[in-house]
Amino acid sequence: MALRLRETLAGRWRDLIPDGAPPTVVPVPAHPWKYFRRGFNLPALIASRLSRHIGLPFDPLALSRTRGGVPQARLPGILRHENVEGAFRVPRGRKVPPAILLLDDVYTSGATAEACARALKSAGADSIVVVTVARAVP
Repeated sequence: MALRLRETLAGRWRDLIPDGAPPTVVPVPAHPWKYFRRGFNLPALIASRLSRHIGLPFDPLALSRTRGGVPQARLPGILRHENVEGAFRVPRGRKVPPAILLLDDVYTSGATAEACARALKSAGADSIVVVTVARAVP
């Protein structure tokens, strides 16, 4: 399963990225407490292996989660954007690559991806493409 997923993503990323500098793979970060409880961040694990497989730079520290909140899965779509507003930032002094392939595990409402992209854009990223492993449907 993991090999098939990696091959599919590896085969498609060039179709998704505008011409120019190759993107840096950036995972959606977990809140530190969630990471501590689980012991891993699934988007970071996937992003690490994918970047290694296709030869792209990987930057797991380009974004950080500044606060927790109610897990997105527990909220109706209308509240998800509010829940993650301002929850992500680029650490002070960190240089953001111009092209980013933002990786998350599940896309539901797009609120998390939008909040991450907003933080990356405000720090200087020119191009952000969101890639997810799964899409949740109602």
